[in-house]
Amino acid sequence: MFYGNGGHSWIAIVAVLAVLAMRMLSSQRRRHGGPGRSPGPGRGFTSSGPAPVAGAPVTQPTPGFTGTAAGWFVDPFVRHEQRYWSGTAWTEHVLDGGTPSLDPPPPPRTDG
Repeated sequence: MFYGNGGHSWIAIVAVLAVLAMRMLSSQRRRHGGPGRSPGPGRGFTSSGPAPVAGAPVTQPTPGFTGTAAGWFVDPFVRHEQRYWSGTAWTEHVLDGGTPSLDPPPPPRTDG
């Protein structure tokens, strides 16, 4: 083994390259949605509002805003990839593979 001048510098180079590779992979996952784009358990007909989609543009809330800001989120009705949340209700605007279309959300459930 070679332990002369700079013998351990290759370890630093490999470590730096590994960190750069991991950062590049994680940024690609964020940009493309990454694994797990489907809604998690318990999502759906909830009153707590939408769950954010990775990589979706962030909209700034208005002063005094107390709910979830309007934007594109995972479709809680599991009929499309994304559905637009107006800030107060789900709209008919949906996305599948980046292609927009219209599909009215189902009527609210009434237990009784």
